[in-house]
Amino acid sequence: MKGVSRGPAGDLLDDLAEQVAVAAIDAFGVSKDAGTALGTDVAMRMIEQWGGQMLYMPKGVRIEASRIHHQIYEEWKGNNHRELARKYGFSLQFIYRVIKVLRKADLNSRQPDMFSPPGHD
Repeated sequence: MKGVSRGPAGDLLDDLAEQVAVAAIDAFGVSKDAGTALGTDVAMRMIEQWGGQMLYMPKGVRIEASRIHHQIYEEWKGNNHRELARKYGFSLQFIYRVIKVLRKADLNSRQPDMFSPPGHD
């Protein structure tokens, strides 16, 4: 996609294509050509879906927060709330709340709903 588009929006699409290519190569071990093709395809799909619209690119605070919350839950051993609070710089109450919410979501994902019809997981 390099050189096809101009201006900040074009730079964004060029970077998107490049970042997807690098991620595909690093995460899945695809060839450079396959990664580049995937990156270009993703950028073209974004153009089809969002072309001509004004976009605001958030900083990803929610995604980062979610990642940290899941990391806290993964490191939780049942008795290390204070350690996690110190490590991540959150209050003890916040750590308890994160674990409560993620533990409930985890349990719900493992247990089928008793009231849903069979075959509707």
